[in-house]
Amino acid sequence: MEMRTTLCIPEVLISEDHMTVKLKLCKNVNGSEWTVDELENLIASKGVKTEIFESSICDVIRNEIYDVAIEVTRGKEPVPGRDGYYVYHVATPEVEDAPRELEDGTVDYVKTATHTVVEEGDLLAEYVPATNGEYGYTVDNKMLAPKRGKDLPMLKGKGFYHENGKYYAANHGMVEITERGFRITNLLEVEGNVDINYGHIDFDGNVNIRGDVKSGMNVRAAGNIEIKGHVGNCQIEAGKDIIVHNGMQGKFSGKLVAGGNIECKFFENSQAVAKGNIVVRSVMNSQLEAEGKVTVEGKDAVVVGGSVHAVQGMELAEAGNDTEIETLLVAGALPDTLRRDRELVALITKVEGEVDLLDRSAKIMERMANTNITKETNNRRMKIIQAKVIKSTELKKYQMEKMRSEALIQSGKDANVVVQKVIFPGCRVEIAGVGIDVKQELKHVKFVLRDGNIEAALLY
Repeated sequence: MEMRTTLCIPEVLISEDHMTVKLKLCKNVNGSEWTVDELENLIASKGVKTEIFESSICDVIRNEIYDVAIEVTRGKEPVPGRDGYYVYHVATPEVEDAPRELEDGTVDYVKTATHTVVEEGDLLAEYVPATNGEYGYTVDNKMLAPKRGKDLPMLKGKGFYHENGKYYAANHGMVEITERGFRITNLLEVEGNVDINYGHIDFDGNVNIRGDVKSGMNVRAAGNIEIKGHVGNCQIEAGKDIIVHNGMQGKFSGKLVAGGNIECKFFENSQAVAKGNIVVRSVMNSQLEAEGKVTVEGKDAVVVGGSVHAVQGMELAEAGNDTEIETLLVAGALPDTLRRDRELVALITKVEGEVDLLDRSAKIMERMANTNITKETNNRRMKIIQAKVIKSTELKKYQMEKMRSEALIQSGKDANVVVQKVIFPGCRVEIAGVGIDVKQELKHVKFVLRDGNIEAALLY
């Protein structure tokens, strides 16, 4: 049996924004009885085109709900578009916490500042565009346009390229996230001092420090290191060149190590090792080693105390002082280098013989492989082949070292020591393993190795 209302007058209430429709049944003896279908038709006659909630009308009739407006249909609010956003695939790394245990068992309480390094082609970020949103509609089926999401501007900076909404590194380097994008460079710039607050530096690129490097700090870079200020008792290591504008006081353990050249205003109680040249104004109680030349130039171009070793020779104004402080000046290849070169000759001969023996054994085993051999024989053959590979690798390592040793010895073949002003007693000069002690003050001289002896010749 179809449900009917009691005598009533229905009212269809449409909201001002045409987003909702409510039905209100008012009891009235002059009214009529209504079925669900009749009420739905009445609502539709008011221009309502959205789906009517039949269950709500049934509830009103079944529960005899009168004089209460019940929602029977509604439109759909437009869904605004989502704003565009970036998904970053790199982040600024956190500083490594201290303390940490070192290889020698001691503890380093200074933090190390590390940096995110990317390779060419690495994905840095991708842009997710803004969306249009979803349309809405009123109960009389008028479409409501959504508010489109806001797009973000393209990222700006240098060292990257953009392709189909994705940003890639254009080259190897350190990546820094800025407010507007990225900056990729192989240069790390430190505006102030490198101290306990900044932390140690370990960077795969070039480092430019505008302040000092305080005692106890370590700076390592795969490229060049330039320090505008002063260097204390520190360990500084560069894959290429090191430039120190205001000198180094190493307290006998501070050290510079460069894969290229070293330039420094002065060295005091310090160590410096360079595969290239060393240029400095003054050296006091320090140990310098260069596979190239050492030049001590400038107004106070003096070496006092310590030692200077330059494979390709050196030039300085003064050496030692009138107190006859011990000062060692060494040119040409060191005895250790010559001794190692002789060792390498013996090692190469020995390993060449071992490789040859293994090669002949492998060939014998190879011929046996064509016959009916046992599993044990085959295992022995494989071990011989493996041993040959290991020995061949060892031989190549010795041969490469020998080539470098020969080049180093050859580069120091004509090395000499030039003293533009004066060299004092207490100094010792060595060239290619031959040495003499300076017994009296000499001026304007060049020490050369001739016929197995060192001679001091006047410059002019």
